[in-house]
Amino acid sequence: MSGDSMVPTLQPGDRLVVWRTKRFRPGDIVAAGDPRHPARTVLKRAATVDPERIFLVGDNEMHSTDSRHFGPVPLGLVRGKAVYRYAPPGRTGRLRPKD
Repeated sequence: MSGDSMVPTLQPGDRLVVWRTKRFRPGDIVAAGDPRHPARTVLKRAATVDPERIFLVGDNEMHSTDSRHFGPVPLGLVRGKAVYRYAPPGRTGRLRPKD
């Protein structure tokens, strides 16, 4: 994890387990290809999900480039859901959806 878009939930340097799945709910933290540069992965929170696309937003609105800038992301670009932080020590644990 790099950048400040998901602070305070995620911090730069956090290491995450991403579970490959096609089932997402609003509030999940999602890893997806950046629609502007698909080889780059972004981590954002799912705001809305429909059968074809997902609207992603950062928890730190002032420091996040997200679907408010690049629009909804096609589900084909979504790589999975972040479910666990395994590093750094002291910040490990399961990641839960935000209501």
